[in-house]
Amino acid sequence: MTHQDFLKALVCPLTGSPLTIAEDGKTLTSEDGTIYEVGDTGIVNMLYPKELLPGDAHEQYLYDQAFLRYDKGVSWVFETLNHSDEAATRRFFIDLMDLKPGMKALEVGAGTGKDSALILEKVKPGGTAVLSDLSPNMLKLAQEKLSTEDVNVHYFLGNGSYLPFADDTFDAVFHFGGINTFSERKKAFDELTRVVRPGGKVVVGDESVAPWLRNTPTYATLLKANPLFRAEVPIEDVPANVENFKLHYVFGNAFYVMEYTVTAKAPEVDIDLPIPGKDFVDNWRLRADKAEA
Repeated sequence: MTHQDFLKALVCPLTGSPLTIAEDGKTLTSEDGTIYEVGDTGIVNMLYPKELLPGDAHEQYLYDQAFLRYDKGVSWVFETLNHSDEAATRRFFIDLMDLKPGMKALEVGAGTGKDSALILEKVKPGGTAVLSDLSPNMLKLAQEKLSTEDVNVHYFLGNGSYLPFADDTFDAVFHFGGINTFSERKKAFDELTRVVRPGGKVVVGDESVAPWLRNTPTYATLLKANPLFRAEVPIEDVPANVENFKLHYVFGNAFYVMEYTVTAKAPEVDIDLPIPGKDFVDNWRLRADKAEA
């Protein structure tokens, strides 16, 4: 996917309608006149809404301020949480995506590109990695660090709750480390799932201390020190059209990562199928009717 192909693949993050690319390739315009700018290094500003909701704007500000010290701080967190192996944990995350050479992957919240580098290695040669973040400073740093040899890499500033791609665009999507703070978290799960083809994988994770550890001394201290670790795993936000859902607790059981396969449609119960072996008509619907009576 060339840069021009990438620009053509972008759609309005609100309506999904096509965008008009300016002749100089510096802007994209939606049907309602909203303009999205293409930066000098190719990073496209697809943020929607243009004025972020307060919670998202706050997160963007924090990451923009912390981008130079972010990696060191994250490594310290790994070390404090049961002296976890950061490199092995990151490999575990990316392995869950089931990526192969030539595939097309999206990372929402790419940060400084630590996990992105592993994604690029998985889709080489000939694959495509699309990397996004809320923070311009974080994404610029990732762009400076990552090698594009034998792989197509494209960048955009974006809100994970409004992804600028058509349905079924990617083979897999990855997000780790921010979903708990998303202002529209349920919508974000819907979007992460929507842009993955049936049979593709979604991998998402963030802070959440495992329930069986929350009352132990050191984890109780952690929960007091950083409220983010008090978050519950947002299983209720997972869309209906998934299968093979798995939940893992990782590095010190203080973070979770969930994985699932996208399906073409949501599963259903055949509530009218007659129960075998009965000498009269019986099924789930009739039993439900009786229970309500």
